[in-house]
Amino acid sequence: MTQPTTESRIDRLEAIAETVLLAIQQQQQQIQSNQVELRSTQTEMRQSIEDVVRMIATLAESADEDRQLMIGMQTSITGMQTENRRILDHLLNNRSDS
Repeated sequence: MTQPTTESRIDRLEAIAETVLLAIQQQQQQIQSNQVELRSTQTEMRQSIEDVVRMIATLAESADEDRQLMIGMQTSITGMQTENRRILDHLLNNRSDS
């Protein structure tokens, strides 16, 4: 009687060991699949970040160019205001003299 019981226990243990082994193999395959997917996602994220950094750099360059244009316009406007003031003063002085 002890012999069949021992054999049945061994059979059950073998079945459990096979089940555990299959589960471990499936887990390993899932882990490998997840690692491949993670690497792909990381690559895509790096590319997206690089794209955003390039866009920011382009916008910064554009802002610098716009700032330089505005400074030039401001200088021109100040010069025109000064010239207009001189002309107005000259006209007003001519009128007062008349």
